[in-house]
Amino acid sequence: MGKTKYMPSNGLAFSEQKDMEKLAKKAKQGWMLKKFAFMGYRLEKSEPADIQYSIDYRSLEKGEKEEYFELFQMAGWSHVCSNYDIHIFKAETGTQPIYSDPDSTVDKVSRLAKPIYSIAGFLVLFFIFSLFLKSVSIGIISQIGQCFHFISIVLLVPTIMMLISIHFTKWKVASSRKSSI
Repeated sequence: MGKTKYMPSNGLAFSEQKDMEKLAKKAKQGWMLKKFAFMGYRLEKSEPADIQYSIDYRSLEKGEKEEYFELFQMAGWSHVCSNYDIHIFKAETGTQPIYSDPDSTVDKVSRLAKPIYSIAGFLVLFFIFSLFLKSVSIGIISQIGQCFHFISIVLLVPTIMMLISIHFTKWKVASSRKSSI
């Protein structure tokens, strides 16, 4: 058997917790997270360990990274890997979660949503432009408009699904906060 293997992600916007639990289960089998891979994770063969994973979404400037990772280290979490603004940490099972209160969870989800709002805005404008191009022109320009229209729909639908998932997560956290009061 190889020393590395690929594990597909269920989509962090849809099932972040399931992905982290699946990674912890793989760690118990001796497969540790090494890095992000295309639509998933790259795992490396190691000694089995009882650890938990957690994820954070934060845009960091060059000088902030060391302090940011050090803050998690002091709380018992070690940095595993990052991909752009997504950072995964690991700790022994039972370590205090990174996000243990509803307010910090909502803050984390809000940070995740920011770039998705920008992408959705661009795609809506692209969609409107493609409709305009498709409807006011003829010939090759109209066909190009149809292609753009199809592409915009293909990209816009999953983006909207992610935004719905993010808002559902925020709503779920907010309602759990209200029920615990």
